[in-house]
Amino acid sequence: MSDKSAIIKEAQKYLARGQIDRAISEWEKLVKEFPDGNSFNTLGDLYLKKGGRSTAVESFHKAASYFKQEGFALKALALYKKILNIMPNDTVALFSLGELNEAKGLITDAIKFYLAAADSLSKEGKKEKILEIYSRILSLSPSNVPLRSKVAEIYVRDGLLSEASKQYLQIAALLLEKGEVDKSIFYYQKVLDLEPVNKQAILGLSELYERTGDLNKAIEYMKEAVSLFPDDTDILMRATEIYIVNNMYDNAVEYLQKTLDKEPSNIKARRLLGDVYNKKGQREKAWGEYLPVLDEMILEEKYEDAIKLLESFKDIDPLETGKRLVSLYRQIGEQEHVARELISLADVFILRDMKSEALNCLKEVLNITPNDEIIKLRLIELEKEILKSTLPSEVEKTVDEAILEADIYLKYGLKENARELLESLKDKEPAHVILHQRLKTLYFENDEKDNAIDECLRLYHIYRQNGEPDKSAQMLREAFEIDPDNPKLAHISPEEVSEKVPEPLVPEGPVIDDYTEELSEAAFYARQGLFDEARAILERLQSLFPDNEEINQRLASLEQIPLTEEPEQIIESTVEPHPVEEVPELLDITEPELDSDVLDIFNEFKKGLEKELEPEDYETHYNLGIAYKEMGLIDDAIREFQASRNDPKRFIHSSNMLGVCYLEKGLYSLAIDVLKNAVEKMEDRGESYWAMKYDLAEAYEKNGNLKEALDLYTEVFGWNSKFRAVSSKIDQVRALMTDKGEKKTRDRKDRVSYL
Repeated sequence: MSDKSAIIKEAQKYLARGQIDRAISEWEKLVKEFPDGNSFNTLGDLYLKKGGRSTAVESFHKAASYFKQEGFALKALALYKKILNIMPNDTVALFSLGELNEAKGLITDAIKFYLAAADSLSKEGKKEKILEIYSRILSLSPSNVPLRSKVAEIYVRDGLLSEASKQYLQIAALLLEKGEVDKSIFYYQKVLDLEPVNKQAILGLSELYERTGDLNKAIEYMKEAVSLFPDDTDILMRATEIYIVNNMYDNAVEYLQKTLDKEPSNIKARRLLGDVYNKKGQREKAWGEYLPVLDEMILEEKYEDAIKLLESFKDIDPLETGKRLVSLYRQIGEQEHVARELISLADVFILRDMKSEALNCLKEVLNITPNDEIIKLRLIELEKEILKSTLPSEVEKTVDEAILEADIYLKYGLKENARELLESLKDKEPAHVILHQRLKTLYFENDEKDNAIDECLRLYHIYRQNGEPDKSAQMLREAFEIDPDNPKLAHISPEEVSEKVPEPLVPEGPVIDDYTEELSEAAFYARQGLFDEARAILERLQSLFPDNEEINQRLASLEQIPLTEEPEQIIESTVEPHPVEEVPELLDITEPELDSDVLDIFNEFKKGLEKELEPEDYETHYNLGIAYKEMGLIDDAIREFQASRNDPKRFIHSSNMLGVCYLEKGLYSLAIDVLKNAVEKMEDRGESYWAMKYDLAEAYEKNGNLKEALDLYTEVFGWNSKFRAVSSKIDQVRALMTDKGEKKTRDRKDRVSYL
């Protein structure tokens, strides 16, 4: 590789002698081995001195390209200015100047250069590039009807009929939004003049004539559309809607069925078909079409619509509608309605002799309303009916059936009913073990000690007669446990009770296994750096389990971490911004010359900017601000957000976006003022609130207010430790604060040393 300085020295030697060709040769070597913007700029100057205008322009383009890539926009602007001074109609230079001005937010200047570039391309016959430029121009003023109309006329002039049609369609839609129906019809007709089979225009005209009440004209256009596009489901659906409005239901059904043949999952078609069947009185057919529609409603969380639809078809299919209503109310947490629908569903099941299903419904109702006595009685009767259907009808099984019925009463808390039933049988069945066990338990739970002991003694005798000494002894032990001083037990000798009556069990203390959730919570807090919260949980557990080694170890490890302290207040310092490099040549950039057509478009653009928005049209100001920000036009975005901020409904969102724009522009103090004001007025403490706090923290950080930034980042961390990598931000700010503190200390020592 050659030595760069040697090449430059050699080139300068040739220039001093007036040998330009040799100097150019050396400089060509230089740009080949060491290409950069300055080198290509010098090479262009040499070619220009020699009289090679086209070669010079080529070098200037390369120089400008390098400067653009490296971020030196002002130098690139200066190079393009040099190119235009040599070749005023250089398309690339004009377009690039448009881009650079757009990036700086100078919209009017950008439009001038874009239009000049389009004019130049039109003269050269390069239509594809023209489309790109006009698209870019229109994106800067999307609702400007006169501007679009002028552009469309130029497209027609240049033979770009398809592009002209697109613009006329956009204009028709914009006019329709403003309620200017006649003008909208005019532009749809212009589309059909250019493209007679334009589907969008035909549909638009049909819709507009329907809106004006001319249904015959609307149907006429739809018939034409169907004949032109017989397989197009959009056309078929639009025709269906027209026929429904005109009460031509048979035609509507025909088109809907054609649509569903092609698109079976078309939910809109299903719903319309259901509506038509409903209007025709064919409700069973309507219900069949509505089933998939219901699923779509629930998926889109349109719960009220789904409920209303289900309620209207209860008489057609009470079972399916009931199931779906229960599921839907359960999903949205309406427990009272869940219970109501479950009761209705149980009635349906009973009518269809599906008693087990009805039983399950009523059980769920009781879980929701545990004190509902009517439901309890219904459940008991239903369970008794189910039992009767499963038990044999022989006489000897009557006691077993009664015991099962008593169990049902007990399950629903009706102890008196169970007692009455069991006591009616105890004298008839003196030796029935299960019967007397149930009575013993029932008396014991009611604290009827005397009756409970009677049943223990009765069971004692039954077990002895059955040859079961262990069980008979157990009955005596239970009797002594119930009331050891009862006179009925005085005649029983100690030998009859083979084992000592066990002492009552003393409840054990707390077990560490019951506190695994608290241990996990403490570990989670420790991992997130919330050591005070972790320490509080572990200290509470240590008071319960002072000898637990795991708890003590965890606490010991936390003791090595100091308690949370407020960061030391850091004195702010002012950092001088680096001056922006000026390029004197920019002061006199040549204005592009525009021909009459292009000048008309530019004038329409300016009118649009002035007249398109009313000051109180806050929604449009806000949306335009979003569009400008997405295009990188920060100055324009700031202006729009400042306007939309006057709307109380949009104050918070506009302030947030305005603060973000100020951050991008490096206007950190303005960002702080706007975001702080908005945060203080926010009532909702959802994610938007914390996102704005994060943005405010970032503004503080970039402005050098590290203490305020750290406080806000810490608050956000407490809300959600994973939000926007906030933990990394905290570490970063703490490191900056440490560096700043150390620098202050060094400066102080230096001053002391100097003194």
